[in-house]
Amino acid sequence: IHTEMQMIGCSETEGAYDISLDEEDVIVADFIAERVVDTQPSFVDHVSFAKDAFQVAMGNLITCRINLNITQKALKDQPLES
Repeated sequence: IHTEMQMIGCSETEGAYDISLDEEDVIVADFIAERVVDTQPSFVDHVSFAKDAFQVAMGNLITCRINLNITQKALKDQPLES
């Protein structure tokens, strides 16, 4: 049995998206170059990904930023606890 994990993080100006298989990164999105980077070592049989993997990463980044905006608005007037 294998485990796959997708990680996405974002701020208003930056984003991160990667896919791991069995706790090892296999692809990472490069949002500046607008592509995904295969980070699998050369000595393993590579897991292949769909040709639209970068578009999937972009969709997740957009969703992350929408959620960030909603959360910022919801918490804007909340007092900080001390």
